[in-house]
Amino acid sequence: MVIWSTNEKLVFVALLLMVILKLWTVWHVANRSKASREGRMIFVWGITGMTAFAVIAKSYVSYQMGI
Repeated sequence: MVIWSTNEKLVFVALLLMVILKLWTVWHVANRSKASREGRMIFVWGITGMTAFAVIAKSYVSYQMGI
């Protein structure tokens, strides 16, 4: 069980807010540029993959620091 400090919780919340802003921004730009559905999905899934990696890496580092 990982016990997160207050700072780690704040970093995680900030990370989630950045993820939401990033996905909204990418989606908004894709819609405004009249991108095709395939282009939009490639862009969104690429950003989503990188974001998932960042969230998993943050959780892994927190877990390792707790051991």
